[in-house]
Amino acid sequence: MTSILSIVLGLLVLGVLVFIHELGHFLAAKWCGIKVLAFSIGFGNPLFKRSYKGTEYRIGTIPFGGYVKMAGENPDETRQGEPDEFPSRPIWQRALVAFAGPAANFVTAILMLWVLFIYGVERPLYYENPTVGAVMDSSAARIAGIEAGDSIISIDGKQIKSWEDIDAAFALQQNSHKVEYLRNGQKNTVTLEMPKQEKLIPEFPTGGMLKPLPANVAEVVTNSPAQEAGIQKGDKVISINGKRIFSWFELVTIVGEYKQGEEPLQVNVMRGDSIMTFSLKPQFNQETKRNQIGIRVDEGEVRLVRYSPVAAVPKCLDKAWEYTTMIFDVIGKLVSREVPASQLSGPIGIIPASGFMVLQGVSPILNFMALIGIQLAVLNLMPLVITDGGILFFLLIEAIRRKPLSIKTQMIFSKIAIAFFLLLFLFVTFNDIKHLPDFFKLFSR
Repeated sequence: MTSILSIVLGLLVLGVLVFIHELGHFLAAKWCGIKVLAFSIGFGNPLFKRSYKGTEYRIGTIPFGGYVKMAGENPDETRQGEPDEFPSRPIWQRALVAFAGPAANFVTAILMLWVLFIYGVERPLYYENPTVGAVMDSSAARIAGIEAGDSIISIDGKQIKSWEDIDAAFALQQNSHKVEYLRNGQKNTVTLEMPKQEKLIPEFPTGGMLKPLPANVAEVVTNSPAQEAGIQKGDKVISINGKRIFSWFELVTIVGEYKQGEEPLQVNVMRGDSIMTFSLKPQFNQETKRNQIGIRVDEGEVRLVRYSPVAAVPKCLDKAWEYTTMIFDVIGKLVSREVPASQLSGPIGIIPASGFMVLQGVSPILNFMALIGIQLAVLNLMPLVITDGGILFFLLIEAIRRKPLSIKTQMIFSKIAIAFFLLLFLFVTFNDIKHLPDFFKLFSR
């Protein structure tokens, strides 16, 4: 049920972004005096249509996205040479109409980010500490020698201030990452050679490094080894058998590796200002098929990161610039093969991901919509013939030549571009279909 809801919500999210894009074209065309034959919300046969001042407004049977049809805009259509046709308008007006769609997405994304920073984001305090809480076995981080307690300074030359920065650094799933960290006051630099990744959800999302989630006790299960030993709610586990514990993940690993019949675990906890030691033996749970001691984790304090309307302006502009340059970074790394092409995703992947973000709350969906909106704008501005950037490129050629390219030449370019985009669409759709099981796993969590 959650998967279906996520897909429906994802379609709505993508539809809103496409609608904003087309609305930008529509308003610019109207302002420039270009005749708009149709403005449709949705696609397919119209459920509703009404003409007003020469434009037919439609609501399609597929209520996602929309389109704008201007007089004379397609080179293969018959043109009357009327002054209100798209080709008859001055170059600057046609360029404005072409640019208005991506501009609408970009401006809307900035507004979304501005609202996001004003609304605020709840973040656990431990997220602000770029210390490694644990390292997974057989991971790139473990092989490189990174250990729990190491403090990450930079990744690929970018300064790390929080775990949000670490997550962002690994988001592109490069083949390798250069990591600088601090251990016992000494700086070290290693290269994480990432394993080949075909899944949407990587086995080691951050190279095997885990967050420093504190081993704070939120609850003690009745009649459990922890309760019988004397551990209480509010205790913080600081070491086990003399080994310092940097995170809940380390505690779970040690408990999980315990073999029945071994000596009891010596667990040191901080209670108030005192350190107390307890002896206990984990019990094997038949339902979960793992050892347990009967405590549940407390994620600790949560801080609401919020900005005033004025202070939110530079924050949203910085984030918008980061999202704008991100796509060029991805393209560069695709060309250099630092990022595998199998990680490219299309509508089939974006739609359920968008729906999943909607279910996470206001802040995640605003951030995700801003990211997709900006990337939609940037991609549309690339000179790929059938995109808005392609139209702008043709207009530039027309301005230089003092006359437009012939209809025949435009048609040849268009057919080549359509073939390219069709192949690209098939490729990313194939990737998305391979990743669908991973999406459904994500939804079931």
